[in-house]
Order: sequence, then C-alpha cells, then structure tokens
Amino acid sequence: MKLAECQQHILLQPEPRLDLQGGNALKQQVLAIPPEPPQLWIIDLAEVEFIDSSGLGALVTALKSARRLGCRLVLCHPSATVKLIFEITQLDRVFEIFDQLEAVFSTDTELLSA
Repeated sequence: MKLAECQQHILLQPEPRLDLQGGNALKQQVLAIPPEPPQLWIIDLAEVEFIDSSGLGALVTALKSARRLGCRLVLCHPSATVKLIFEITQLDRVFEIFDQLEAVFSTDTELLSA
C-alpha cells in the first residue's frame, strides 16, 4: 500500500489483492489522512488484480471519509475485471471511475460534500 501527497492531491495505491487484508490496509491509510479539505483523493487501481466484498467495503469507507471531510475521491486505472465488479455491484454509479489519470484533471466536478 503506497500513499503519496502532492499539494492538493493524495494518491493511494492499494495492494494487488483488495481482500480482507488489503482492504484493512487501505482503510488504515484512509483513516490516517489528515483532514485538510479541499483535496482530491485518487485511488489508483492499476495494480489491483482481485477485489472482494472486503475490498469494496474499504473503498466505500474511503468514499465516506472523503465526503465527510469535503474531499473528492476518484478511482482510476481499473482493470477490465475490477471494472466489471463495479458494474455488477452497481458501484460504478457511486464512484467516479476513470480509465486514465489525466481524465481526472480534465473534469471540473466540484468537491462533493457529505
């Protein structure tokens, strides 16, 4: 699990398996982010090969935390398999999902509040 902070952006890179262990690691990282809105939280899913309900729960926790702090959370670089899981669970309607990181910055969506 990697966490990088740059100016108004926080980049999280979860482990390749977002299962119980990987999901808990993501939750811990998210809960440790200092409350400094407005920020853009980016979760880069490029390395994620597997995701289960625990991983989805961790992502929902991250989204709730971001919104509570007045921050915007986006997901980027999902594999076809991970994208399919979001579609099946209809979480693609809840999360902002981008294929490329550059697309995140070209959108003018305002920060979401709780």
